[in-house]
Amino acid sequence: MHAGRAYIVTGGSSGMGLAVVKKLLGLSATVHAIDKAGQMPTISSANSDRLHFHPNIDVSSHEKVTKTFESIIQQSPVISGLVNCAGIILPSSILEPVENFNKVMAVNVGGTWNVGTTYLRYVLERHPDTVRSTKEGSVPEGIGSLVNIGSTASLFGGPGIASYCASKHAVLGLTRTWAKDFGGKGVRVNCVAPGATDTPLLERVPPGFVDSYVKNVPLRRLARSEEIANTVAFLLSDDSSYINGQVIPVEGGFH
Repeated sequence: MHAGRAYIVTGGSSGMGLAVVKKLLGLSATVHAIDKAGQMPTISSANSDRLHFHPNIDVSSHEKVTKTFESIIQQSPVISGLVNCAGIILPSSILEPVENFNKVMAVNVGGTWNVGTTYLRYVLERHPDTVRSTKEGSVPEGIGSLVNIGSTASLFGGPGIASYCASKHAVLGLTRTWAKDFGGKGVRVNCVAPGATDTPLLERVPPGFVDSYVKNVPLRRLARSEEIANTVAFLLSDDSSYINGQVIPVEGGFH
């Protein structure tokens, strides 16, 4: 299903992003991983030839995103999908510096906007006939799939993480709007909303958050990154061809 296709994954060098990269490589896809980090963890040699790492890229910079995308297109002219996984969390309350809020919004929302709109613009430029066919009533299928990584914080509030919750609510808003704007042009846009997941990001959550969360999850554990990656791979595939504009919680029954 994914063999021979090329995808872009932001935040691809750690946590959920790395799990998505490994999942897609294991399905014989070509993956372009974008990350602010300077190097990528070692990937098994059987798959490493299909991995292209683009280091030191801050997705909150529209200029860097644009230049990186141009480089990616030179290597892989046909991009079948994008996963917006890059994100950060910082303590935020009325007592925290406003810089925390601005940084979280710049990366989580601005980064999703920068990479997402660059990809969508690429699709429209590569497939100009989609605009004409839409007017004529025929909607093309399978041109692209965009998956934004939200959070249960896209759906609920969380103490001590106001900026993170605000940013992830915004990511869901972008998802639902882009799904309506671009579904008729052959691009499906969906959101995966993980619960607390065992990644380095959890090091920045307020004290006691993880214990409290796990006590309220029927499965009594954190999610594994691979479980998030499985859902992402499904949404990128043709098996989800009629799923558009949806948020899919992967949170062990936390709700």
